[in-house]
Amino acid sequence: MTRRLSTLVGALALLATLAHAQPALADARGVGLGVAAGVDMYKHQSIDLKTSFSWGFFVDIPLLNTFYITPAAMVYELGEGDAKVAATDIDLNFKFIVPLHPLSIGAGVTAGLTTGLGDYYGHYGVLGYLGWNLVANLDVFAMVQYKRLTARSLDYNNIHAYGGGMFRF
Repeated sequence: MTRRLSTLVGALALLATLAHAQPALADARGVGLGVAAGVDMYKHQSIDLKTSFSWGFFVDIPLLNTFYITPAAMVYELGEGDAKVAATDIDLNFKFIVPLHPLSIGAGVTAGLTTGLGDYYGHYGVLGYLGWNLVANLDVFAMVQYKRLTARSLDYNNIHAYGGGMFRF
């Protein structure tokens, strides 16, 4: 009888707890959709520094007030001798932001895949970020990324410099 009574009391306690539980809702405030354009400067082993136009899209997702993850797709060109090849980076950026309203200053790390060079190649690197809140939900920003890419036995050192705008929900 004691076992049944303890089971009944436990079940009633669980039901009472569930009756007062509130649903967990995600808050989309602060999530940003952005577009950026800039320049890619790159060098690999014996070839001099070269540049190409670069642009792309991204989503800025705040996990904390000072920590964001930012998936991004960036398009640019890489040269091998006289030929240029279109390349696309799919990145996952991890940004640590210091909010100094209306400025946001940050640094972070990036990792992802590069395609367009005949196969998928991994890249990794670091980044610096500066954002400025123009109005309630519109930001402008500048970001610089250093990426290390090894493709077809060539080591590329890429510096991507972007400027752009971001709409925050």
